[in-house]
Amino acid sequence: MENQSIKEEPIVKDKLGFKEKLSYGLGDTANNLTFSMVTTYLLVFYTDVFGISAAAVGTLFLVARIWDAINDPLMGSIVDRFGKANKNGRFRPYMKWAGIPVVIMAVFVFFTPDLSESGKLIYAYVTYILFGMAYTMVNIPYGSLASVITRDPVERSGLASFRGLGGQIGVFSVGILVVPLVALFPSEQIGYPAVVAMFGVIALVLYYLTYRNTKERIKPVQSAKPEKMNMQMYTRVLKNKPFLALSLMSFFILMAMLINQSVGLYFFTYNLDNPFLFSVYNMLNIASVVLLVVFIPKLTKKLGKKTLTLIGFVIGAGAMGLLFILPTTAATVLPLLWLGMLGINIPNMLVWAFISDVIDYGEWSSGVRQEGTTYSLYSFMRKLSQAVAGFVGGIGLTIIGYVPNVAQTADTLIGIEVMMILVPAISCVICFIIFKYGYQLNDKMFEQINADLAAKE
Repeated sequence: MENQSIKEEPIVKDKLGFKEKLSYGLGDTANNLTFSMVTTYLLVFYTDVFGISAAAVGTLFLVARIWDAINDPLMGSIVDRFGKANKNGRFRPYMKWAGIPVVIMAVFVFFTPDLSESGKLIYAYVTYILFGMAYTMVNIPYGSLASVITRDPVERSGLASFRGLGGQIGVFSVGILVVPLVALFPSEQIGYPAVVAMFGVIALVLYYLTYRNTKERIKPVQSAKPEKMNMQMYTRVLKNKPFLALSLMSFFILMAMLINQSVGLYFFTYNLDNPFLFSVYNMLNIASVVLLVVFIPKLTKKLGKKTLTLIGFVIGAGAMGLLFILPTTAATVLPLLWLGMLGINIPNMLVWAFISDVIDYGEWSSGVRQEGTTYSLYSFMRKLSQAVAGFVGGIGLTIIGYVPNVAQTADTLIGIEVMMILVPAISCVICFIIFKYGYQLNDKMFEQINADLAAKE
């Protein structure tokens, strides 16, 4: 067994209260008030407002993730290497200040300066990449925080549910409110940055509530000689097979959700001739997430996280596949889209419990606990999924012949429907296969891991 770079104090077996779970979940509401604004509207903003081609935008999204391959793991290793246990914890302090640069860069991303075509593209690259770097500074510590709040499987499912609820509130609040709010301003060039700024102020308040009302119970203490930053920090995580399966599953499920959201406004505008139904769709999704927060902990206790996740993939694939076959009308689209996203949201909410589990598994199998490095590599996989979704969305619109602000051809409408409905259905099938056969941890095995780790403390 390798030398540990940190030593843990005994775990306090506190039961998490509603206030702490809710406050933790609000951190992801804050994340998504900026992140979801970018993933949902930036493609439309760049093509229809800022004046960049869809192909150029897709390439931008993909190229930006190349830097994330360095930036995300580096931030994670910095947290693991230099994070110090103190009365405020290692991760909570980031919630106080790291949201500020995120909000500032989100506003700059949606500015429309009067530049040449090449100047616009350079501006887009610089601001978008800086936004991604700023988001990493707050998101990796936030994601790592859950693994040190509790080890109890039921409480972790509860935390995951509240994070899922918080995240989806952010996602769907953006989906519901942005279009009508932007319409209140004289132009979209003014409306988009103004709306982002409003959401940003709310996000900063929510980040502070996360800092104020959560507690780090698993408190690592730096050893006399902390592990130096080296490639072993990364290769150790990459040998964690459950981590790899979880990351690959998350890549496809997030891609399904992001493509669905990024082309959603196109779909409701052109295929159903009613852009305001996009807000209705997002409202229905919020309602489903609220239901899941209530039932996921109970279903997890009865079925186990892995089984419940696989059921979600079946529901998502079945509903989306059926919708693709049926005629495209409001009567078929809204209920089946809602059911499909309900299924997809089950694994999307549970991933936050799984990532805490794979961190514990990594400690159990290697003898070294690496919250920051593990979560940063996982975060990179999710950002890569975001990039691929943006690339597919941008290149896909070009391939199907999308022309902004005009009636679309029949082939273009079919292409939009494929991205909106069929791609998520196929992604669910892929995820089912990956998770069923690749993720070997189950709740019974994790109970043993938990017991072994507790015995060493």
